[in-house]
Amino acid sequence: MATKIEEIYDYFLSQIDDPVILEIDEDDSLKFRYLKNSIPKFHKCKKNLSIIDKVSFTDDLSETEIMILGSLMVVEYYNPQINNLSLLKQSMSNKDFVMTSQANHLAGLRLLRTEKKNEINKFIIDYTYNNGDIGALR
Repeated sequence: MATKIEEIYDYFLSQIDDPVILEIDEDDSLKFRYLKNSIPKFHKCKKNLSIIDKVSFTDDLSETEIMILGSLMVVEYYNPQINNLSLLKQSMSNKDFVMTSQANHLAGLRLLRTEKKNEINKFIIDYTYNNGDIGALR
């Protein structure tokens, strides 16, 4: 039985607190784009991550694989926000940017993204170690 994409979406949504994404993404197109961008970053996955009709994966994914993909989606969610704030910073003077407290928000988002990437890298290393064939290293 194949894993439904909705399971990855549920994990992703449990990691963010953004009611706007629920309102503007009723058709799941934004979440699907985040998922599609996340899949190549999990190239060590032992399962086939091909998607069938935007509904489910070809293979049955483990809880760990679902968690990794959902976490990678969180990083994809942060990227446009950071890019928008970076563009805003470029268009404003330093004094104006600091006064609007956007600088603190941008720094916080960058830190969150870095921490999330580090956490995901650890998950992928653990996943690879736990699912690898050590005998093939000879």
